[in-house]
Amino acid sequence: MEISVVIPSYNNRDVLRETIRHLREQTLDAAMYEIVVVDDGSTDGTAEMVAEASAAGAGAPVRYVTQANRGRSAARNLGVRTAEGRIVVFLDSDNWATPTLLDAHHRHYPPGITGRGVQGRAITHPESRVTPFMQVKEMTPDLTVRRRRDLSPFHVTTRNCSMLRQEVLDAGGFDETFSGYGWEDIELAIRMHARGVRFEYEPQALGYHHHVEDLMGVREKLRQAGVGAVYFWRKYGRSARIGIFLEIAPFMLPVKWLVYRTPLVRPLIWWVVPRAEARGWLLILNECYSFLLWDAYYDGVFRALRSRDPDRAAQPAPPPVVRPATGRSDAPYREPAAGRSNGR
Repeated sequence: MEISVVIPSYNNRDVLRETIRHLREQTLDAAMYEIVVVDDGSTDGTAEMVAEASAAGAGAPVRYVTQANRGRSAARNLGVRTAEGRIVVFLDSDNWATPTLLDAHHRHYPPGITGRGVQGRAITHPESRVTPFMQVKEMTPDLTVRRRRDLSPFHVTTRNCSMLRQEVLDAGGFDETFSGYGWEDIELAIRMHARGVRFEYEPQALGYHHHVEDLMGVREKLRQAGVGAVYFWRKYGRSARIGIFLEIAPFMLPVKWLVYRTPLVRPLIWWVVPRAEARGWLLILNECYSFLLWDAYYDGVFRALRSRDPDRAAQPAPPPVVRPATGRSDAPYREPAAGRSNGR
């Protein structure tokens, strides 16, 4: 077996069904890969759907494993341990692969290769751009410079990424202390880079992110990311480089507090958002949404910096008094309600 596609999922049955269908329509020979669905404690009939999808027609085998709801790091680790492929391709459950995605990953792994990882590309599916929040999501150009060879580990995301299975295991897998949203993929990439793994960027390994997100749901993700950022920074001895990357270096924090954690700007932004949404003022909304996401991130950051108890810092924040009408949807992956789980 050459490739195991590892997909963690939580209560995302209907979108996951399409994710599996796209993966079974790859140009890569179906005998060369398997699909491993890791169910992180779903209660929506995911198990039955995967059994039906596996039995429907020809294609690569679909394997199903399950665990109690422990978060995506633990789910991916279970998937890696279960996988039989030489290469693991990590995909999110709402990432619909184009037909050549696995072929594009595979050609970077000739027989005998070591020290190799590949970062694919993910863009928002056109069908997801149905609310003002989703319409502005890619309005600001992505100016990140991604080298095709020796890609920075800070640019690695497991929404669409491949690695050699044994090298993931040798590096210790994902740090399961990251049970909330964000950073576990970059942190693993940093450890693997330190062990000699070099990542390559392959834009032809393309997937479409099919998920209608909303402002309040993404604010909660960013708040979790703020908590995780503090753990990440502390894990690496309060590294200046990582602190700057996460924008939580001590010299940055006074200005971040003034802008995002005082009522200097926030009430005005909350007042503007529903009015701009009603009028379709996308340029204004782009700036307002950006501010409110950073606001949530620094809520998580400052909670974690103040708290000696990371589980307490990771608890969901109370909703704001003002909730703009952004069109909510079910999240494709909800993290454990208790925040972080214990490490491995």
